[in-house]
Amino acid sequence: MFRGVTPTYTFIAPDGLDMTLATQVWVTFSTPDEREILTKTGNDVTVTEHTVQVYLTQNETLRFPTSKVKVQLNWIYQDGLKEKRASSNKFVINTENNLKNEVLYAD
Repeated sequence: MFRGVTPTYTFIAPDGLDMTLATQVWVTFSTPDEREILTKTGNDVTVTEHTVQVYLTQNETLRFPTSKVKVQLNWIYQDGLKEKRASSNKFVINTENNLKNEVLYAD
């Protein structure tokens, strides 16, 4: 991924996991050494039964280091009377500088 672009990432849930049962979902992006850069939750994520989608702005991706970012999903859900927490594996996204490394606006 080039820094400064506006990707939408779609994460696919494993078979048998219904993401709409989650009461809240967080998508966290971090540096390779796991310092948090950005977390999206609430209205910033779209949850369906089998997917979680997150859109990133130009400003957000310009905050990413040039090398790699890690991403992980965390969510909470009700299991009877207990609130439980689950997470995905960590994913790595390769990142590169863009030749136009700034926010672009239409004239």
